[in-house]
Formats: sequence, C-alpha cells, structure tokens
Amino acid sequence: MVKQRFVFLFLAYCSFVFSQRSYEPAVYNHQLELSHDNDFVLLTDRYYSSGLFLTYRTLLKKSTKDNRDHQLNFKLGQEVYTPSQTQSTDTNAFDRPYAGFTGLRTTWSSARKNSLYNTTLLLGLAGLNSGAGGFQRWFHRVVAISDSPLWIGELNDSFHFNINFNYVKEWVISSHPFGVRLAFDPEVALGTRDIFFEPGLALHFGRRNDAAQSIAYNRLGSNAREIYFSLNAGYRFVLHNGLIEGNLLGDTSPLLKDPENSVLNIGFNFNHRFDRNDFKIGIHYNSPETPEARAHKFLSFGYGFAF
Repeated sequence: MVKQRFVFLFLAYCSFVFSQRSYEPAVYNHQLELSHDNDFVLLTDRYYSSGLFLTYRTLLKKSTKDNRDHQLNFKLGQEVYTPSQTQSTDTNAFDRPYAGFTGLRTTWSSARKNSLYNTTLLLGLAGLNSGAGGFQRWFHRVVAISDSPLWIGELNDSFHFNINFNYVKEWVISSHPFGVRLAFDPEVALGTRDIFFEPGLALHFGRRNDAAQSIAYNRLGSNAREIYFSLNAGYRFVLHNGLIEGNLLGDTSPLLKDPENSVLNIGFNFNHRFDRNDFKIGIHYNSPETPEARAHKFLSFGYGFAF
C-alpha cells in the first residue's frame, strides 16, 4: 500500500513538473514572416493595390552597456500602384501613374521596456524591371476575376535608396484586468523615394508584452501569449513621393503627378501571438495622395513563425 502511494505521488509530481516546463516562456531568436496587403477584398483595385513581403528577423545579443535589446530585420517586398482608371488608355485622365516597386528593407531595432528606435535602409527598383506590373497582369489572367490593368505610362526604371528613422514611446494606462497602452510613434523618411515627417499615435487594448518583446513592434524575445487590437493614426507631411512624382534625382517618365502635401493614415489591427506563431490582420485607410485621387482602403494579413 505504501509502495503504491509512493508511485502515485511520484507520477503526480512528474506530471506537475512536465506540465510546468511545457508552459515555461521560451526565447526564439529567429522568425520568418509572410505578409500581404490587398484592396481587392474591399472591392477596389486602385492606388496601393497590393504588396507581398517576406521578412526574416533575428534577435541580437543584449547590450550590457545601455541595457537594450537589439534586433535585425530583412524585408524583401514588391508593391503595386495603379490609377483608378485601370482600363483607360488616356494617360491625361489618370489620377496617379502606374508604379511597381521591388526592394529590400534592412532595419536595426533597439528597444527597452517602453521605448524603441528603428533605423531602416531601403534599396529598390521602380519601373518595368521591378516585375510588379508583370506579376499583377499574370495574376489577373490566372484568377480571371476582373480585367487586368493596362499598365500604360508606367514609371521608368529607376533605382531608389531611402533611410527612415522611427521612435516609439509607450505609456501603460491600465494593466489589469484589461491592458490599455498609449504610444507616440513619429517617423522621418529621407531619400529618393520618400521624404516625409509623420507623427503618429496608437492605442493598444488587450494582453500584450512590453515594447521590447511585443508583436506590436515585430519584436522577438518572448513567446508569452499576446492577443490585442489597436487603433493607429498618423498625419504625414509629404515633401516628396518618388512613386508619384518620380525619382528625386531626376525622372523622364511619361507621366508624373504632384502629390498632396499631407496624407492622413488610420488603421485598425488585430494581433495574436501563440507560442511560435504570430497572426496579424488589419484594415487601413488613407486620404487622397494626389489632388485628383480619392481616399483608399486596403487589408493586410501576416503570419510569422519563430524558431
């Protein structure tokens, strides 16, 4: 009888230990993410029509000098921009030029508990050789849902480089029973593709990690579960938009437009981190980017796997 009780207690103890181990927070140092933006689901096919991105992230060694967590991201992507008159051959009626862009973004990120810095270098190619126009025409032929845009008057081939600086500062308004955080999120862009300043604000509602380890800022460092939604708003002061008015260093494209001097961006996002898996979905709105254009909406989807 004593022996049976001992075996029972030993098995119960082992079950408890292993169950605790299975819920111990893990740190994954790498992640691959596939993400896609598209406005077709919202029954439009214009302006920022689609984007396809593959991202690799790696967590660097923590700096003992400044007590910051450092991370490096590489994001390869292709973006498609079209006028709203996709079946017209009259370029004078276009509200923006056709523009395809393929580029690589390299981001160094440094974070503390409630703040972080991002510095991004973008190198890419706009124009026919970006492959974006050809990919969109092929996709429309394959799915046969709607007629393919004609891609008349596309921007000429042009190499672009940009550097973007982003700072985030968060304040915890409530942590229990329902988390609420406020973030100030300004960004500055300088280069041949974009020159702008965009102060932004965000409210996050739900269960979330600190900024240094949260899916909210594409950070690694913890697989603790996160599930929250956010409201984002930014007001962009535009000095140059190379995908509308051409390369800053000079452009002889057949059609160029003047961009609006300011653009309002609003977003609603839902994010969920479950162990190794990151799930993201969002809906985004921006005001017109040229005087002739209209406002625009698109959806974004993302899935990341950490290892």
